[in-house]
Amino acid sequence: MRSYAFSTLPCSNWSVEQLVETCVTLGFTGIELREEAGSLISLDMDVSEAVKVARFFHTASIQITNIGSGICVKGTEVDHQALNQLKDAARLASYMNAGGVRIFLGNFAQRRDIPLQPIDHAGIVHWLQQACTIAEAYGTEVWVETHNEYAVGSMLRKLLEDVNHPACKVIYDIIHPLEDGEHPAQTIKLLGDRCAHIHIKDGVPPQDPLQHDWIYTKVGEGSLPIGEIVQTLEQEGYRGFYSLEWETKWRKELQQLAIEPEIIFHHYIDFMNKISR
Repeated sequence: MRSYAFSTLPCSNWSVEQLVETCVTLGFTGIELREEAGSLISLDMDVSEAVKVARFFHTASIQITNIGSGICVKGTEVDHQALNQLKDAARLASYMNAGGVRIFLGNFAQRRDIPLQPIDHAGIVHWLQQACTIAEAYGTEVWVETHNEYAVGSMLRKLLEDVNHPACKVIYDIIHPLEDGEHPAQTIKLLGDRCAHIHIKDGVPPQDPLQHDWIYTKVGEGSLPIGEIVQTLEQEGYRGFYSLEWETKWRKELQQLAIEPEIIFHHYIDFMNKISR
């Protein structure tokens, strides 16, 4: 039986009670907690409050899959602040028994004609080795999302080998490697054994060749071969969570749909349950 989760990104103002009720009612057994000021969890929250929040989910048999941090590393000398943030996030993950801390690498660029800041691969490797050692000490892991310059399996596989740390894993966000031209079968072949978590979303390629990002849609209404991706992952032995990341906070095309999160969550569960095994 598949395990489903969702990110709290589109419902950061919900109470823990509302989140638990939604999970139980719709059949989600996992949840990604987005970390940011003003939301349910943040790096500066009190330990007792973090434990209290975690208890609500664990009592309802809902796994906190990961802490969705916004940490982004380029391997430069200023990334020492990000390492301190990672330590705080790993500590928070330990309080909440979360499997990992999500991070990004590189530059966010929605268009291909935007100048990018330089990244230092060797610096990123060194940073990740330190971060993974910290995370491991707190009983959690560092989960690098397939994004930016490290969206494709060919880049991430080399990174994983260079870091060479068991606490360094991958969140396979299924849209981003496709945006950079890598077929899902190739991504899974390269990363399947290191995938700790899957982000499900859907979209269509842009008509403008200089636009990097695909145009997002409801799952099942775009061009992503979601059923094929899930089948391939399971053939490769993946047994983790399939998590919906509904990015209304960033994506105007999703904002224009004006659909409440609980409706989207219900649609997601229905869609995923219809995918044949």
